[in-house]
Amino acid sequence: MAFGCLLCFSQIRFIYKGWIEACYILPEFHFTYQYFGWVKPFGLTTMYVIVILSAVSALCIGLGLLYRFATPLFFLSFTYLELIEKSWYLNHYYFVSLVAFLLIWVPAHRKYSLDAKIFSKIKIDSIPLWTIFIFQLQLAIVYFFGGIAKLKSDWLLEAQPLKIWLKTRTDIPILGRLFEYDITPYIFSWTGMFYDLLIPFLLWNRKSRPVAYIFVVTFHVLTYLLFNIGMFPWLMIAGSLIFITSEEWILLFKKLNIGVRSVANHTTLSTSQRSKKPILIIITFFFIIQLILPWRHFALTNNVLWTENGFRFAWHVMVMEKNGFTEFTVTNKDTNNRFTVYPSQYLSVIQEKQMSFQPDMIWQFAHYIRDIFEQKGISNIAVTVNSKVSLNGRTSRTYIDPEIDLLLIRSVDDIYDHIIKY
Repeated sequence: MAFGCLLCFSQIRFIYKGWIEACYILPEFHFTYQYFGWVKPFGLTTMYVIVILSAVSALCIGLGLLYRFATPLFFLSFTYLELIEKSWYLNHYYFVSLVAFLLIWVPAHRKYSLDAKIFSKIKIDSIPLWTIFIFQLQLAIVYFFGGIAKLKSDWLLEAQPLKIWLKTRTDIPILGRLFEYDITPYIFSWTGMFYDLLIPFLLWNRKSRPVAYIFVVTFHVLTYLLFNIGMFPWLMIAGSLIFITSEEWILLFKKLNIGVRSVANHTTLSTSQRSKKPILIIITFFFIIQLILPWRHFALTNNVLWTENGFRFAWHVMVMEKNGFTEFTVTNKDTNNRFTVYPSQYLSVIQEKQMSFQPDMIWQFAHYIRDIFEQKGISNIAVTVNSKVSLNGRTSRTYIDPEIDLLLIRSVDDIYDHIIKY
């Protein structure tokens, strides 16, 4: 219920903030994901309809109303919206799509839901154990790989980027004074690393679970107060409730004198595998892919924070502060005339910022520049980039080889070979 209601609120907020226009309509160009270049936005009215459908389907999931229709509708609509624009990538958007996919396959509407009240025949008192375990595993993956991502010298030995961020929050009442001390970022960095690595196992353990959940609430409320990371803390707080067993809920309600009798028939867990074998096969492959993706950057690059090769979909949550500058030069090979192209002429503020330090987006924009000049009747051109990037407070350095013609790089995977070594 909490998952659906939070996401409904998030989508309504998306509309209220005017982000449909800002993200999907106003930009002349969209940075699409590799293999998903065919995903394009529709017109303004259609985009509003899709976001509203996404919000309504999320609410239906929360209420357990028309659940079997709402879950695939939300998964498809939400994932479609996120695939349109790469510059808006956030880990918690990725997390939402993953959970939404899992919800399609489980009977989360067959007890305490509007569907169960309307269609009483669908009520059940037990569910297969795996329908709970897959969500616990999903949360564990987010936490654990978030901890793995923090096992870097910048995070542990330099306390970066927390050293930068916390210095800007000294105005916060009570806690703000602590951020003036040099030791504070190191305490936060090491605590955050240990928290991410250990919290899944503490939540799985019955004895440590109550204290662990207090840690969850404290940690995520604190991150919400200190950093602008949207709905992610609340999603993790709500999602971590999945580790609490039905017996523990009954005991808690009894202690609080809240409807103990009505809870006595709470859904219990069953190890019986009533689901069809294909579903379990799909979910198995789903998790195999998730367990592989976060490791891929070790094979692709020696410094993922600098190159960002394999950075996305690997739970690198809040592990870097990166800023960049890009200026493109177009050379007409027929006349040797040169033109300077500034990204701000064609991109939104967030697009320009994200593109300035992400190689694949720099490559994409260079090809967009080619399309612009071809429309003007100039096709025989070369596009180079003057790019400077600063990582975790260090001095800005040249990023992409300024001599390479980006149009000669045919595959986005090859752009990483032209990054200046850190």
